[in-house]
Amino acid sequence: MIKKFRRLYYLRWLFLCTALALLFIGLLLGEGHHLLYGPALQKRGSETPSNSVRFAVLSDLHKGWGVFKPIMKEIAKDGYSFAIIEGDIVPQDREDRYRFFFRQLATVRGNLPLYFAPGNHDIYDKSNNYSLRNFHTYCGPDYYWFSWGNAAFVVLNDAQSTISEDQFRWLETTLLKLKGRFTHILVFMHVPPLDPRAGKSYCLPEPSGKRFMRLMERFRIDYVVSGHLHCYFREVINGVTYIGCPSAGGTPRCSNPSYGYIQIAVHGQGLKDSVVKVENNWWLQLKGDIRYELRVRMPFFLPLTVVMGQPFLYLFAA
Repeated sequence: MIKKFRRLYYLRWLFLCTALALLFIGLLLGEGHHLLYGPALQKRGSETPSNSVRFAVLSDLHKGWGVFKPIMKEIAKDGYSFAIIEGDIVPQDREDRYRFFFRQLATVRGNLPLYFAPGNHDIYDKSNNYSLRNFHTYCGPDYYWFSWGNAAFVVLNDAQSTISEDQFRWLETTLLKLKGRFTHILVFMHVPPLDPRAGKSYCLPEPSGKRFMRLMERFRIDYVVSGHLHCYFREVINGVTYIGCPSAGGTPRCSNPSYGYIQIAVHGQGLKDSVVKVENNWWLQLKGDIRYELRVRMPFFLPLTVVMGQPFLYLFAA
């Protein structure tokens, strides 16, 4: 009886130590990478940008690390000039969520320049408080423009499902400045100006959406690319191409659900777009969810479970 008790005692402590070791090894993985935030992520190589460029657009990562990391790894290796991430990079606006995202990003980004637009999950915390502080700290400005060759890229902040008067004025002034200088202008935002799904309106309110679309038509914008719907769509309205990104991690909301991203190529006077769909690997998704839960939401969950579960181990061995 004494030998049985000792075996059980040693088994309990072996189980506990193993669980703790695995937990803290997992927590430390990825910490050795050099993390870059904000403008440092947009650093380009020494080559002079040409009028031919191919880039990727993805959106709505949430906490779907098992889906996002393979997608980002593929994009980083596939010769794109840069990528634009259109928001919802974190499940909620908390600094530990942002830091976890950038630790994960550092393992798969390579040297790919990255640009960000804010999503609603990036600016609201669990209590629905609004703030851009973490987004500005880790991602950079919330609306801006940049160029590559003969194309200009305008990034907007409509994460509150609205476009402020100040931003509308900035947008109009910016488009006036860009129209004569660049052959192509493309606009990127999180919330789309329209929802093409029947009976759905997960988009900007109708007055703001119509006002925005009239501005796009006035300046003959080539593309407007958005996220938020977790659903791919492509609509050409009055000469403007509107594209919705599939989810890159969050739960898809389409009738034919799929994950993926958009790729767009600019070749001189021409533009070409396509959607890259990614099969959902449930095992990768599960591992990503577990890693997020252990590292961010409840890092002491595993040892607590082990300790609380010891009485059941006694019962099992009895």
